[in-house]
Amino acid sequence: MPSEIRVLAAPTRAELNARRSQLMTAHRDGLILIPGNGAEKGMTDPGWMQAPTFQYFSGLAHLPGALLVLDPATNETTLFTGPAPAAFGVPISSLDAGLHPEIAAGAYADQVLSSAVLAGWMSDRLPGVNSVIYLDSPRRPEPTGVPEGMLPVLGFHALWEQSLRDSYPDAEVRSMAETVRRLRWVKSDSEIVELRRNAVATAHALGEGMRAVGVGVSQRSAEAAVVAGCLAAGAEGPSFWPWMMVGPNGGFGRLVQSFFDYSSLNRVMEAGQLVRADVGCQGGGYGGDVGRTVPVSGAFTPAQARVWDLLIEGYLAGLEAMRPGLPLDSVRAASRKRIAEGGSEDPSLAELALAFNAETGVDWHIHGVGIESGETPGGQLEAGVVLAYEPMIVIGDDAFYLEDMVVITATGAEVLSTGLPYSAAEMAAFLAR
Repeated sequence: MPSEIRVLAAPTRAELNARRSQLMTAHRDGLILIPGNGAEKGMTDPGWMQAPTFQYFSGLAHLPGALLVLDPATNETTLFTGPAPAAFGVPISSLDAGLHPEIAAGAYADQVLSSAVLAGWMSDRLPGVNSVIYLDSPRRPEPTGVPEGMLPVLGFHALWEQSLRDSYPDAEVRSMAETVRRLRWVKSDSEIVELRRNAVATAHALGEGMRAVGVGVSQRSAEAAVVAGCLAAGAEGPSFWPWMMVGPNGGFGRLVQSFFDYSSLNRVMEAGQLVRADVGCQGGGYGGDVGRTVPVSGAFTPAQARVWDLLIEGYLAGLEAMRPGLPLDSVRAASRKRIAEGGSEDPSLAELALAFNAETGVDWHIHGVGIESGETPGGQLEAGVVLAYEPMIVIGDDAFYLEDMVVITATGAEVLSTGLPYSAAEMAAFLAR
């Protein structure tokens, strides 16, 4: 796949105004604060990433340390810009919005002010809006970095909330996460364009990682193939570090342990084992998330193939059921129903069907894909939703898992991450190319 230059996606003025209007309508009794990312890029990250909610409502993916404030009382949007950021202690004057106002021009704000006047500006505005401040909340609990009872030293959202409570003790800080979740759940046409491109890049990178799997290969080598695949496909890099977890590492408990393990639980692949491949590429300010289960030996064993093919049957039934207005639980129910039918049609699969449908068995996980590779889902499917459907089940040391990026259309669903194998036979043929 040839590389191409990707420009950062920017929403139109009308699109930004519509997003902000809906947010202000839902939270008319307070000031709405949307902070940007003020921290520098980590040395291990492929690129600097803006705070997702700030990017969604400001359209600015490049401006560090800014703050967007929406005032429903006046229907005004104010962008506060900080001083030039610094890396290694060196100010980056090219990112100083005061010296280069065109940097902030894409935000379409009613006014652009320096963050130096923010404290006084907030104090003047708060009494007029019932002293309520709305702030986004994280998708999952953030680590605070300290024992219980102490003020946080880690956590983007936690630190902002603590700062606001300390700076404005008479104000009430409330979460607007539910409104933000609903708005970000349905994507605009321009967002779908970016996500479609990222799905293609991610499918390519996943294919490269899958073909790198083999006996005697380390997880790290397969991860490197995925990263190279993202770059070759024109992406900026991985949207999260690839999970090419082999054998017992593929189980979810070991998987999440990798976040706090220096070696990321690196293992050498052995014949007969399975690799849980879960990867994503980022580009245009948006992410990706696609996965498959890869047999190290190039083909599933007969026992593994029975599990995999039954999982695929249920998975495809869930995809076929997707349409606007359908609750997420109905998608999962369609998958479970088809697996139960498979057990009825073939008594040799009955025990497997029960395992797939047990409460402690397969997890038919659904999440949104957007600026972040994993976003909190909404309550039901709507045209314009881009999601990832990712069931997973562990039997012994074998973790079975797959995932596609899907866009919901007016009449059904379209898989964006095309060209990847489903059945055990398709998998063997794909790996043999």
